Amino acid sequence: MKILLLNDEFYTTGASTAMLRLAERLVQNHEVSVLPRIDGQGEIRKQFEALGIPIVKDLAGEPDLIVSNCILSGSLVGELAPRCPVIWWVHEAEVGRDLLLRYPQMAQGFKSASHIVFQTEFQRIVYGSFLFDSPAMVHVLPFWNDAIYRQQDLQPKPKDKKRIVCIGTIEPRKRMEDTILAVNAMSSAQRAEIECIFIGKYLQLGDGARKLAEALPERYRFLGEQPNEETLRYLASADAYVLASSSESQPLTIWEAFELEVPVCLSDLETYRHIGLKHGVNAMMHPVGNMELLASNLQMVLYHDDVRRRITRAGKSLLLKNLTSDWTDAFERLIYRVQAQITVKQMGF
Repeated sequence: MKILLLNDEFYTTGASTAMLRLAERLVQNHEVSVLPRIDGQGEIRKQFEALGIPIVKDLAGEPDLIVSNCILSGSLVGELAPRCPVIWWVHEAEVGRDLLLRYPQMAQGFKSASHIVFQTEFQRIVYGSFLFDSPAMVHVLPFWNDAIYRQQDLQPKPKDKKRIVCIGTIEPRKRMEDTILAVNAMSSAQRAEIECIFIGKYLQLGDGARKLAEALPERYRFLGEQPNEETLRYLASADAYVLASSSESQPLTIWEAFELEVPVCLSDLETYRHIGLKHGVNAMMHPVGNMELLASNLQMVLYHDDVRRRITRAGKSLLLKNLTSDWTDAFERLIYRVQAQITVKQMGF
């Protein structure tokens, strides 16, 4: 099949990484090209190019199928679906619903896509009002990043202090400032032996946290985008991983931290209950924006070895159970299903 991957952007996000992993599978059996919604440079672009996948600027030539990434492509799904079938791969949860209410044209994807793929049952609940009259078939397909298992010798980055790692775009939804403010709320002795590493494209940071970070650059280090191998080396060296977001669906970095046996501190989002995460069992959780409780959870995993061992073991156990299924295999089966539907339609049935 000729498959066009409509990707959002090329800087490193969980959604773009997932599309790259899917492309690695599809290029073995199909003719694949990539059309970015927003063109530009980035680590993900380099990896698409390394696979020999053409990056196109328009829909020249008729693909047999389009796989469209992210809620922001909803209006494009509406435009392109009359030309060929579209699988709409939606990664966002509540933030996506908020975007639909602000930009109703994106909701055309629900009326036009042939299939919609979510990562969690929670997303099906979030988008329920948009799905009730949608003709699309809806699938829940969790995905994983196997980049860790490709490393022959994953050496953690050296360090002199206790290290907290945050991975993700520096923007309001990710609430990176919460980690800065939580560390600042600790005792001076604890602060002196902690460093925070932030990996991801810098877009915006709250004023208070920004001023703290600028005043103490040796404590709060912003590395920007990093190649996947470097990101994993920093994560492997972490004493704690923090994701304090106000909205998520199924972040890849949580599973990577579980594999590397790094304790995870998360905001207490509804979506996490749908993928098996529990406070005090396999993660430490805090209400969104509660920096005092985040600080307490960080102290717990940084300074209590028994707690650390217990939650990292439980996290890895959950991951290993999930890894018994191959999500790329399931996604390609969906693509062959669409191919069969095209053939039936061509036969006039």
